[in-house]
Amino acid sequence: MNSLLSVFESNSSTDTSVVDTCPTSANSAQFVHDAQAFLLLLSHCEEIGWSSIRLSPSDGSILTIHHAYIDLGDRSHDLYIDIPQRWPNERPRCRTHLPVEFTIETWCPKTSRLIEILTNFHSTIDSLQIFWTQLNELERDAIVLDEKPIPYSSTSRRLKINDNVHVQVQIDPYNPSAFPSLIFHGPAMLIRSFDERLEQNRHHWSEAHSNIILNLEHILDITFPTNLFLRSKSQSNEDQQQECGICYESTVDQQNSSIIYCETANCYKQYHEKCWKSWLRKKVPQRNTCNVLDIVVDERINTTATASGPCLFCKHNIISKSMGNTPAAIPSMVSLPIFGVGLTTLCLSLCFCCYLWRLRRDTLKEKGYRKDQYMRCKVKNS
Repeated sequence: MNSLLSVFESNSSTDTSVVDTCPTSANSAQFVHDAQAFLLLLSHCEEIGWSSIRLSPSDGSILTIHHAYIDLGDRSHDLYIDIPQRWPNERPRCRTHLPVEFTIETWCPKTSRLIEILTNFHSTIDSLQIFWTQLNELERDAIVLDEKPIPYSSTSRRLKINDNVHVQVQIDPYNPSAFPSLIFHGPAMLIRSFDERLEQNRHHWSEAHSNIILNLEHILDITFPTNLFLRSKSQSNEDQQQECGICYESTVDQQNSSIIYCETANCYKQYHEKCWKSWLRKKVPQRNTCNVLDIVVDERINTTATASGPCLFCKHNIISKSMGNTPAAIPSMVSLPIFGVGLTTLCLSLCFCCYLWRLRRDTLKEKGYRKDQYMRCKVKNS
């Protein structure tokens, strides 16, 4: 189809006649094939309806068809169909933002139509309405700590339990009423109690109750804080998020950094690990106006991978076992040969020891035999 498009581009950019740009006999067959493919693409677009699609150029493909669909919840979903260079022999490529994978399973150049892709796209979105309704109920009945806007492809929400603990709830898009995946974040002493309640009351989960918040409150024996009070006070989303005690940035959605917690009751302040490292690796000067203690770093921080220092709020000591330069794990491609060589050496050593023991035993037997012969000869001679 590129040869056909090049003809149209050359005619639009120059004043040459159509006769001058007609294909030669060498590439006439390819030109006819591209013309048929182009007309087939136009027929597909007319079947879909020009009002519901938009055409745009794309890298690596002829063009991209953009279709927007608004579901029952007034959510807008975009579908991008990339028409490949070998259309229609090669299947189109679809790009969208859904919590499930959306692909074209089968494609027949003669019978498959682009409108079938749009129909499957609409049915997939309609099947996910219950899933998105569950997520909307979480945002309505609890305080969500995720940064806004949350994409429709996200399957999890971080819900605030109290000022020190939040839980990450991940819902299965194919079965939204099933027991979700729960991951608690916070001080280890507080998380342990939630994990114990979860294991004890896990069987009380009821799929008949579609409200996930009610199920979680029944299992964990808690009450989630709601957005009603915060909205009445006109507090921003940043006030709801948990923040680091040093940089005052949110500790939620920290994928590449771990969080350190103060285990002191009524404190449970949290810090980014990178912030905690920077505080431990330098001494804070004493100030008359700021009652901040000096940070003391363990001298063995680079060998034992532990560090300790006072909490900047309650002044109690915090011990971090994840600090320092921890030794890197030996790769399996290196450790396995070393283990094999060691095992082989051990087996050879055992075989050599058995050989020495057997040689000593035979030697003792030979000495005893010779001694008996000597004694017998001595008795005969006497």
